[in-house]
Amino acid sequence: MSEENNTEAQELERLRTKNAELLTELKKVKTERDALSITAESHAAEIADFKVAKPVEALLSNILVAPKYSGQELAEHFTFGLNEAGVLEMRDVEGQPVMVTEKVDGKEVSRPIKCEQAEVYRHLTAYGKLNHIVRALANGGGAPGASGHNYGNKPDARTEVATPSFGLGRK
Repeated sequence: MSEENNTEAQELERLRTKNAELLTELKKVKTERDALSITAESHAAEIADFKVAKPVEALLSNILVAPKYSGQELAEHFTFGLNEAGVLEMRDVEGQPVMVTEKVDGKEVSRPIKCEQAEVYRHLTAYGKLNHIVRALANGGGAPGASGHNYGNKPDARTEVATPSFGLGRK
């Protein structure tokens, strides 16, 4: 019986030692997991900044009047995020992609709006509720018209050159 007790005591001691080893290994793995989790969160934030925040900021800077402030009002109606394919998309308040309907080969086809300046601008102006924060895009290219008016910087030959006042001009 003492031989059995001795064997059981040795087995118990061996199991306790193994348990201590496994607990030490578990703590080490948990520490590594936590460090990797923090790194993954950091990388996810960088990716979100690179793939969502910066492109949206650039897009809205050309569409909204004061993007820093009006972006908050826009967020009450629309958000931007990555879809399953990793492509930037505009979403409504419920998180659904904003759809646009087009005629293709005589059929009406709905597709998610592209996050391009012209298409987002067109949608926001058609939406109507945000016109006070949407920039009015300039029309025309600035070229002089064919109406005969001289809009250039050169004075017309018929126009007299004004002489400087205060006696500083030529005599």
